[in-house]
Amino acid sequence: MLALPTLYLQAQEKKSTTRIVTLSGGINAYAGLYTTSRTLNRNLPTPFGINGSVTVALPGGVSLPFSATLGNQGSSFRQPFNQFGASPTYKWATAHVGYRNVSFSPFTLAGHTFLGAGVELNPGKLRLGAVYGRFNKAISGTITEPGLLPSFKRTGYAVKIGYGKPNQYIDLVMLRARDDTNSLATTPKDTNRATPPAENLVLGLSSRLLLVRHLIIEADVATSAYTRDLHATAVSAEGKNIAVRWFGKLITPRFSTQLTHAVQLASGYTGKWGSVKVLYKRIDPNFQTMGAYYFQSDIVSYSLASSLNFLKGKIRLSGSYGRQFDNLAGNKNAGTGRSIGSLSVSLNPDPTLGFDLSLSNYGLSQRAGLRPLIDTLRIAQNNLSVTTSIRYALFNPETAHIFNLNATHQQLADLNEFTAAQTETSNQNVNLGYFFQQNKSGLGLNLQLSYTQSAIPLVDANGAAGTARLRYYGPTAGVNYAFLKKKMNVTANTSYLFNSQGRMTGKVMTASFQYGYRFTSRQQISFSFHHLISNTGIISEKFNETRANLGYGISF
Repeated sequence: MLALPTLYLQAQEKKSTTRIVTLSGGINAYAGLYTTSRTLNRNLPTPFGINGSVTVALPGGVSLPFSATLGNQGSSFRQPFNQFGASPTYKWATAHVGYRNVSFSPFTLAGHTFLGAGVELNPGKLRLGAVYGRFNKAISGTITEPGLLPSFKRTGYAVKIGYGKPNQYIDLVMLRARDDTNSLATTPKDTNRATPPAENLVLGLSSRLLLVRHLIIEADVATSAYTRDLHATAVSAEGKNIAVRWFGKLITPRFSTQLTHAVQLASGYTGKWGSVKVLYKRIDPNFQTMGAYYFQSDIVSYSLASSLNFLKGKIRLSGSYGRQFDNLAGNKNAGTGRSIGSLSVSLNPDPTLGFDLSLSNYGLSQRAGLRPLIDTLRIAQNNLSVTTSIRYALFNPETAHIFNLNATHQQLADLNEFTAAQTETSNQNVNLGYFFQQNKSGLGLNLQLSYTQSAIPLVDANGAAGTARLRYYGPTAGVNYAFLKKKMNVTANTSYLFNSQGRMTGKVMTASFQYGYRFTSRQQISFSFHHLISNTGIISEKFNETRANLGYGISF
């Protein structure tokens, strides 16, 4: 089955636009050889074929790409017309036609793809927007695809009215969408797999305000009335809650209707010395909008982020800390709490020397909900990650030398003694690299040494818990050179990596060579060779493999 890409087009006003349709693209032919000592080949012995691409450029910045492949490994054709859309812009007006995804606010219309039309108008400080279209197409179960989950056709609209500029505004947004109960050709016989028709009305406010100099307040709030089954019995919207009574006048409330809220607030101050930002988020359980694909609901979080600059940016510090909780309604068996902290330091005393350090810590814990927690099942974990890098560079008009040293440590610590033996892991990685570039001749060299060590839980045949330690280490080297005024390019790379796990040791060697020669401005020949020797210590992974490929390409 061929998967076709989605094409989104953006046409914008330009001072000078051409009215000529232009074509560009290329055709490439290739033939190769493949040999291996494996029982099962991963390729054909003599792969060959031809592939090409054409891009049609229309006035206004619209481009249509087409591509096709034909060979003994299979054929394919790609074109953009399975989902076609355009958003032409002229001055302060933008139109949306076809398949589009538009965002009005994070909790209302937030990037859901629809097939329809819309417009956004921004004359002066007025901010207007409206879209209408099909958000989901009807899908009926068939005999050939019995596992297909049916869904109804869903149509909807969203409107926005606001005032301000892109960096300082206040918008009111409404979204309403509904499933067509008559859009399915067949009714699912299995009621457990049937998706009931739904309806949704969301009202939201989105704002970004500059109260005083350098102080910004951001707010996104929304209330969603979501009916999960339009066949449910209708009820009256009564009570002391004003939102319930008001939404009850706009939609027909039913037993399956739920009114939920989402709030996201942020306040930030930015100056020459750095910045500080406070964030608060609360999303009710089961909060949902038909204008977005996914929401992490049933959470409340608090976080603080700050950055500091010293010595004209030569020293930079940034960090953040936050807490997040779920089970807001108290109806889960257990509640989960998370703590998230990070810190980064960047030192750049000289353009040739730099040092970076980043640290992050993620904690996860549970608290009792409807039922008491059992110690053997209680989750209490801590995930630590530390990364550091040092770079040193020497530059002159003719050459460049760059040295890099990177090290990473990651560790998952289980604070529950009953489960720690089965979950605790750690990983360390060190990379030392040297890069050389000769500017005039085009000669480039690189050399890297890497070492990786991992510790993972292991249970032996007798059920005893232990730790398996894996190690991978070895050098990687490469060279590239450009000849004949950079018309000819040659690249060669090789690596020799060792691995060990307990008493088992092995090695993997790779070597590759690429050659390219552009004998005219539009024609090029290429050759590539790859050889792999694998002997990791596992019998099934002991083999040799060779690939070679010759190609010719022409562009227009």
